[in-house]
Amino acid sequence: MRETTLLRAVALLKEHGFAVESFAHSNTCFDLVAKRPDLTLVLKVFNNIDALREEHAAELRKISSLFNATVLVVGEKSKAFSLSKGVLYERLGLTALSLLSLAELLEEKFPSVRYFKGKSIVELDSKKLKEKRKELGLTLQELADRIDSTVESVHRYEKGATASLSTAEKLEDTLDAQLVQKINLFEQPVEREKALFEESFEDKALGKVHDLGVKVAVFKHSPFKAFARPKDSLIIGKAGAKQEFERRAVELSKTRKAFEGKPVIISKELRYSQVAHIPVIGEQELDSLSKFKDLMELIRERESQNG
Repeated sequence: MRETTLLRAVALLKEHGFAVESFAHSNTCFDLVAKRPDLTLVLKVFNNIDALREEHAAELRKISSLFNATVLVVGEKSKAFSLSKGVLYERLGLTALSLLSLAELLEEKFPSVRYFKGKSIVELDSKKLKEKRKELGLTLQELADRIDSTVESVHRYEKGATASLSTAEKLEDTLDAQLVQKINLFEQPVEREKALFEESFEDKALGKVHDLGVKVAVFKHSPFKAFARPKDSLIIGKAGAKQEFERRAVELSKTRKAFEGKPVIISKELRYSQVAHIPVIGEQELDSLSKFKDLMELIRERESQNG
């Protein structure tokens, strides 16, 4: 089932002009990265969206912030129910939706309903709500009575509070106006994670990169080990055994296409100058560098060498 959902998601994304890189068989926190000039989507695909793990969700939130990407969890059901078309769900701070909802989203048929804590919630056009109430000569109390609500609740709606879908439908019927707003996930502001970059490092090599004068974000569940910026952005992988070099090089090659940044492999021992056109730097070499630009020069030098 999951494999079918993955294949259908890839086909949908390509149909809508996205270049797609798949990491589905790498056991990472995301499965697909879809990129257009105007938009980057990062997808984690499940059959059951409750399978999302907190450590993966945390790294997905970090990736969203670092790369200004829209992260979506795509699935067919939760433990309790099947996902409905046109409804957005929340899992561990991320937006989850069905494959059918993704198809509509890519057609820019944006949803309006969020399912949260057992309720269908919508956002209202609060300005229009207030204008229509006054246009009809209704007081807050009179409108509240007509929709079986309270003055306090109607006042909150006019100040921008969300409403249940059933309440929104009553308001629209009473005021004869369309008040429910669509949710354009592609224009939703990306929430910035508080702790994007590390100050202390378990991995000494990454600490050395940080000491060269850049910020370093560390990952445990992605195809790369770290991301360094704000200068020439680096996507960093770590490798030891020969097979690991080859696998890491393939993953970093795909990552370079998905995200902006120069890929590099850092290894305890300098066994290769590059693998599959990905430059390799030995950990001991980092000790001889004093500035980040020295590291970038070394990387460019390795890029020009044969593996």
